Amino acid sequence: MIKPKRLPSLFTCICSPLKLDVAYFAKGGFFTTLQQIIGVTSGLTVSYLFGHFISKELFGEYNLVLSIISMITFLSLPGIDTALTRSVGQGYDTSLLKSTRLKMYFAFLAIPVLLGFSIFYFLIKQNTGIAIALAIASFFYPLLNTFTLYRSFLVAKHKFGLLALLSSFSSLSFLAAITVAIFFSPTTYGLILGYLVGIVFPSFVSFLLVQRFVKKSKKKDVGLSSYGAFLTVISILPWISGNLGNVLLGNMLGVEALAVFSVASRFLTAVQKNFAVFYKPATAKLATQSPKEHIETLKHHSWKFILLGIGLCVTLWIATPFLISFFFTKNYHEAISYGRLLSFALIPLPLTFAITDIIIYQKQKQPQIVMSTIPQIIRIILYFILIPLWKINGLVAIIIIDRIIGLLFPLFFVWQSAKKIKSNKHLQN
Repeated sequence: MIKPKRLPSLFTCICSPLKLDVAYFAKGGFFTTLQQIIGVTSGLTVSYLFGHFISKELFGEYNLVLSIISMITFLSLPGIDTALTRSVGQGYDTSLLKSTRLKMYFAFLAIPVLLGFSIFYFLIKQNTGIAIALAIASFFYPLLNTFTLYRSFLVAKHKFGLLALLSSFSSLSFLAAITVAIFFSPTTYGLILGYLVGIVFPSFVSFLLVQRFVKKSKKKDVGLSSYGAFLTVISILPWISGNLGNVLLGNMLGVEALAVFSVASRFLTAVQKNFAVFYKPATAKLATQSPKEHIETLKHHSWKFILLGIGLCVTLWIATPFLISFFFTKNYHEAISYGRLLSFALIPLPLTFAITDIIIYQKQKQPQIVMSTIPQIIRIILYFILIPLWKINGLVAIIIIDRIIGLLFPLFFVWQSAKKIKSNKHLQN
């Protein structure tokens, strides 16, 4: 009797776009799921505490300070994170230590910048809480993003179990620090101090633990610094444009308007972060694929990424009213309509992740320069037009427009790359 051929499982279908073997992806998926249970629970708890025990004004000031800190993230050499993943993936483990030193050195440049913002809010805006918070942030800044490099190292080493464990530890530490701040120091500077301690402490501990996996070798990746610097330079405008809208909204319309928008975008951000965690096994595989394999992956399976984005969008659109009402009470009811509109920004997200990674791992520098300048300049211009005109709706519209542009640009460059590969193949034949 001939046995009927088994149909491929849904799990196998999900793995096939990036040529992931099922065992590998299942293992990574198991650990990331475990991490997300803890991470999501901690994140939702933090949201509940902010929504029920912190005023709109204080929550707005907290988000304004975080936006200013994030806006100057490029001063901590963020491009070295991606360069490190690629370097360690090629066998240069000691790049972790070199990257850490570089990151810390550059981060010191942020101290006078944050102190300048602090003086501005103290003298011009006469807001002592924000001024003190920014002064505290300047002290912690060299440590804030430095030790988080362990994540890039573990992704490159495919140690997703350890990454999940340490990420869970980070989530719980952050929850503890913020909880203490909310109940014992419910001020702008108290919340910011809790945020900083909740990030720095677990990342430092995790970094110390991860060092034992570094294989000592005399081999050095001579291109690490230059490629990391290049990726950082092209990230300057994206970091500024990604946070400038919040800063402008908070200063133009007041911190309470920023609080409403922060609630509206909070669950969009949460979905993006959670998706990025599950995406880690995929990006680790993309780092090892050839340009030809990249093109084949996109050619046959791009529609699956779009379908996944639509699924994320619909889920968030349905869940938004319940999430905001429960975690942030009726005081933020107006955020529901903004949150539902923002859910449409998820549709291009999975495909954009894949295409952008392909361009980065192929070291296509010219496309990266274009992608990090033209769309960001358009976004910054739109801030000064649409925020005064449409207020919060203006910022929502900008984010959706930016996501569409953010997909079209890399899609064009990958299409150009595919044409070149096809042309070279014909010449060889």
